Amino acid sequence: MMCLYAPGQNIGKVVSETTSLGDNHVGYAYVELSGWSGKSIEGYGQFFWEQKWWKLPLFLHAEYRGVTMASQYESTAYLGATWCLYAKYGYVALEPLLMWKQNNGVGGQFSIVGGWEWKRLLFEHYTDIWKAHKMTSAADIYSQSRIFMNVYKRLSVGVIGTMFYSIGASPNSNVFLALKIKL
Repeated sequence: MMCLYAPGQNIGKVVSETTSLGDNHVGYAYVELSGWSGKSIEGYGQFFWEQKWWKLPLFLHAEYRGVTMASQYESTAYLGATWCLYAKYGYVALEPLLMWKQNNGVGGQFSIVGGWEWKRLLFEHYTDIWKAHKMTSAADIYSQSRIFMNVYKRLSVGVIGTMFYSIGASPNSNVFLALKIKL
């Protein structure tokens, strides 16, 4: 569980994140709630499963994302592949994905995901670049970087930086202070 707060912007979030790792699979669930200060609650969920039946670090990838804001809800589904490069302290994954976005139709997304962990320090990053046929921008980009320091067995403090850029518009970025509790 994580609690996030963006100083100066009065944005708070509560996040639950779970990962299941096996020799031949990766499962992931992420749920985020924000906007409870007198406004409607905004939510985001991301759920994926990656599976392989061979020794290569190549997985089949299926994913669902849903976002709700005010009275809107949008579903997005993905199907594709994930290629992982593993190192001593972490990994990098490249994900070419076919995408269906409820409001924007069929398209594609390319994601770069990585995570590295040392004794007391954790660094995670991902970038999504996507285009669907009904989008007006050339492409959209969302990037997130997280750095956490372990302060106790199940407690970490950190900073999370986010950036959204719709090509042709101005980028939007936030920095969150984060408290991470491993349950």
